[in-house]
Amino acid sequence: MSTRFIARGLALCALAVLPEPGSRAAAPPEGQAASLIGRWLTDPPDGIIEISLTPDGSYQGRIIGGDNPYRIDSKNPDASKRSARLLGQVIVQDLKYESLGHWSGSSIYDPDSGHTYSCHLELLEANKLKVRGYLGVSLLGRTQIWTRYTGTSLVLPKVAH
Repeated sequence: MSTRFIARGLALCALAVLPEPGSRAAAPPEGQAASLIGRWLTDPPDGIIEISLTPDGSYQGRIIGGDNPYRIDSKNPDASKRSARLLGQVIVQDLKYESLGHWSGSSIYDPDSGHTYSCHLELLEANKLKVRGYLGVSLLGRTQIWTRYTGTSLVLPKVAH
């Protein structure tokens, strides 16, 4: 075997393990980007949402608890999903960290109405998260302040709405 043939083979092996152009593995979040990860209590305090990092580097929020663990998704616009339990469903998806405690580019599903809205999040302080859901432009929407959930029970007491 010639040295040239071996060098060409090594070069091909190196190319085989490199990521495809345009693709990239999600780097673990650092600093303020990672501060979003965790459990959050909704406003009103009837749901617990766990925000986590997805393999593509975006963030998502899943219902992991609340005041009615057996509640079904009765308002879902897709009739085939109306008998599904809300517990375990992803309701916030495709969040991307921008900078300075802001995440955007995502959608949030409101099980009370069955509508999905654009949303952005802003970390107001370590344990307070401003969640803004809107249609079209951010001026047409609603804001909630979620608080970091440090409790141990995933079943919350019923609250009057």
